[in-house]
Amino acid sequence: MNEKPKIGFVVAAYIQPVLKAFLQQGGRLSALADAMGVNDAWMLDPPEKIAIDQYFSLLLNASQLLNDGHLGIRIGQHVALANFDVLGKALANTQSQSLTLAQALQQVMILERLVHRLGDSRIQIEDQNIRLIWRAQYPQRKASRLVAESVLAGMIHLAQQLTGRLIPVREMTFMHEKPNDYRSEVYQQGFHTQCLFGQRDNSLVIASEVLGWPLKETGKLLSQALSTDTIVEHVKFHLEQIITSNPKLLQIASMLGMSERTLQRKLKARNVSFQQILSDVRHQLACNYLQFSNLTILQISQLLGFKEQSSFNHFFLQTVRVSPREYRMQHA
Repeated sequence: MNEKPKIGFVVAAYIQPVLKAFLQQGGRLSALADAMGVNDAWMLDPPEKIAIDQYFSLLLNASQLLNDGHLGIRIGQHVALANFDVLGKALANTQSQSLTLAQALQQVMILERLVHRLGDSRIQIEDQNIRLIWRAQYPQRKASRLVAESVLAGMIHLAQQLTGRLIPVREMTFMHEKPNDYRSEVYQQGFHTQCLFGQRDNSLVIASEVLGWPLKETGKLLSQALSTDTIVEHVKFHLEQIITSNPKLLQIASMLGMSERTLQRKLKARNVSFQQILSDVRHQLACNYLQFSNLTILQISQLLGFKEQSSFNHFFLQTVRVSPREYRMQHA
């Protein structure tokens, strides 16, 4: 039985993460425009709202041109407050009130239908955890995998921007079956947890305690000048975004638009070294993942950029004075 057509839309700003992910993977906008049957100007200045079918066409054509079935995850990682109007302003306002991540996510769900009609969210309490369930309006469409993965990855990415910290997720579930082109490293980088397929819902599970984390004015921070007072926070923020790749000083300096020597000088003025900051970031993330995620110790070590689990064990033992396994048991 064919699915009945529904009236739906996606706001133009919601297209920006798609185009950013497409370009980052080496795609050409002119080729994407041709595939969709629109002119190049449409890509640069799309209508205020586009139909659901046109948005699905955008996702599918972008994925096919790149031969990348994981594009949905990459799209979610480009979602930002700046991509939205009403939603972005509301979250920025919530952020300025020093509230919690739970309150911000509630605001997201209230305003979700102003941004798109792809689906809606609800929260379900499970013991000491919260399951955020996303119900798709068009589960039978060919683009459903791309949509579900982009929405859930986007929620995680938004939460990370709001708190200024990587969010440890206990579990991720998807209604679609495990893809034939499944690549564990892409899913691990996008969701930082075990992903289950062919499940009842599209959902993510977060520890209740994590939802109590306070919001941080990361948007304000990143818009400030790179003064000596804020440079350490800037370095920490960028380290968290690429921690898996074992980032170097030169990479972070480049991301901040300065030379390696300039960054070293600014950090020295704060009596801190790049390695100290990297160690602090790894320490905090390691504790969060051990306490609030279901990842194995090996997976956590890989997420933090360690080549060997033994190196991570040594680092954690030196920093916390107990082994990762003992720490996890203490905080179970």
